[in-house]
Amino acid sequence: MQQRFSPGRPDRQRGAVAIEVAIISIAGFVVAVLGSVALLGSSFFVTSSGARVINDGIAGSASQLLVRTGVVADSGEVDVDGNNTILLSGVDELAVAKLKFIVEVTTDALVDLTPPNTVDDTQTDPDSSGLNPRTFINISWDEFTTNSAQWTVVFMGDSNGDYFLEKGERAEITIWLHQYDGANVLYDLGAGPSDGYVDTAAELLQQNDSFTIEIIVAGSSSLVLERTLPLELGTSDLLD
Repeated sequence: MQQRFSPGRPDRQRGAVAIEVAIISIAGFVVAVLGSVALLGSSFFVTSSGARVINDGIAGSASQLLVRTGVVADSGEVDVDGNNTILLSGVDELAVAKLKFIVEVTTDALVDLTPPNTVDDTQTDPDSSGLNPRTFINISWDEFTTNSAQWTVVFMGDSNGDYFLEKGERAEITIWLHQYDGANVLYDLGAGPSDGYVDTAAELLQQNDSFTIEIIVAGSSSLVLERTLPLELGTSDLLD
């Protein structure tokens, strides 16, 4: 049957098709906009291994961490009187300056170990990393407690070059109880409760003290380590 067409009158069939195309185009645009907003809210990044990962929940959980060795307590001479020299026969003291341990993950999930500090072996260490850590460490013993411990991390062996601990990788975490003065070769007391360092001689971590380390990743369940120091401090003591 031949379709009749009247000059000056729109073709109804073609008009309906045009309207449908317009509706589909608008719907596609709206979906694209909503998708862009969703991606902005849960941004992604690319790890060094090339995996694209959604940022939400990437921090993992401290319960996925496994301590592979004992805790190592490194002792050093602390400049209690702040005169930039050490005199152990005076008020200066030998105390634990750093605590170290090695961790790995027990699952395929990544754990974000972006540190608050780094070490460059010049002047004073550690230095602020300028990064945004999602892992926080609390440490306490009878005379001292802080929920903002200063720590650094070094990945051992094969790693991807980022701060995300993956299965098959190992990382050594170092908790700094004192800032190291490389120019004078000694450890300093902290400047107040907000800096995460030991501030007074009475708070020093020394022989026969028991302490607790709590590692918290992005507010998840924590990993808790409890150790006791020997009756006499060495330069480096392994605490099983």
